[in-house]
Amino acid sequence: MFTDEAQRVLDELGKPAHTVKLKKVRKTLRLLRDVGPGHPGLNSHMYQSLTGPNGEEVWESYVENKTPGAWRLWWVYGPGSDTLTIVTVGPHP
Repeated sequence: MFTDEAQRVLDELGKPAHTVKLKKVRKTLRLLRDVGPGHPGLNSHMYQSLTGPNGEEVWESYVENKTPGAWRLWWVYGPGSDTLTIVTVGPHP
């Protein structure tokens, strides 16, 4: 699932100027879906300075690493037991 914010970012990445970034984001989403947050390349960990839409713990997974302004994907568990909700996607603050 995606929040409105996450969907807005993904829609923006759909423009031709962002093809490479969109490919990386899609790969991260595929790994989260198919392997899960424990995949070592995602480096998923709890993000301390943000809470989810309903006060949930927010997790961060890497889209890029060792890149200036590396992108991350922030997500929460739920609403169901087998569901993740993508909160937003963007450069690491």
